[in-house]
Amino acid sequence: MTSLEQLVARASGVVTRRQLDEIGVGETEIRTLLRHGTLRRLRHGWYATPFADPTAVRAVTAGGVLTCLDALHRHGVWIPEHSRGLHLRPPARGARISSTRACRAFGDVDRARSAVDDVPTAIRHAARCLDHEGFVVVCDSALNSGLVTIDELRTSLATAPQHIHASLDRCDGKAQSGTETMVRLRLRSKNIAVTTQHHVPSVGHVDLLVGDRLVIEVDSVAHHTGVERYESDRTRDRELIRLGYLPLRFTYRQVVHDWASCETTVIDLVRRRRHLWRHHNRR
Repeated sequence: MTSLEQLVARASGVVTRRQLDEIGVGETEIRTLLRHGTLRRLRHGWYATPFADPTAVRAVTAGGVLTCLDALHRHGVWIPEHSRGLHLRPPARGARISSTRACRAFGDVDRARSAVDDVPTAIRHAARCLDHEGFVVVCDSALNSGLVTIDELRTSLATAPQHIHASLDRCDGKAQSGTETMVRLRLRSKNIAVTTQHHVPSVGHVDLLVGDRLVIEVDSVAHHTGVERYESDRTRDRELIRLGYLPLRFTYRQVVHDWASCETTVIDLVRRRRHLWRHHNRR
């Protein structure tokens, strides 16, 4: 793979004149690539291949770059459901974009070097766009994926208000999905003790453990996860019951769109002390 192919693959098919210069592609070669249709000019200093990410192309054509949730999604970060529309920012301070919506970050942001912002920059914009839960969801996912560390987030958001730092204090990089993060935050807001990614011998790690024995497993996607996963989940539940645990399994839809009924179930079990070994043993 040539340097140009590698650059295009990394950059969602949208590249800048500066990036081309850095790999030795000069003005003459750019004109040749434009003439052959290998590249097309989006705006001054920005080019796209025929197979470029259409959302990135739209962002650059509008005069901006992708940031916030759109950028995080392209980096593989789990993002919560949100209203449609591009999350853009101007590529440099003082620049204007033709979009009616432009995301803002806490603190100054460097000039954009690509059509998709890096993870720390995107999170700085997401901190303004998302509520507390949504912000912790994306931070947990980025931490779990190894895309950023908690120290890097604290440094990047050093000038953010106190409520953002309070949200960072509630982050947990062990969370395997955004729905798991949502359940953890919601239960803890009700003063229910929750342990993340608890290890059970002969079973492995479970998403959440309430008290001593109430296990909560959470689906991470809205659609069916396949026959093998379905069978594996039921095998885990059976083993947990054999060991004396009380497993609950919530779907993506239940967590995102019907949480009230899920919460009622958990609170009822906690009130009846079913989440504790000593109560279970007495029974």
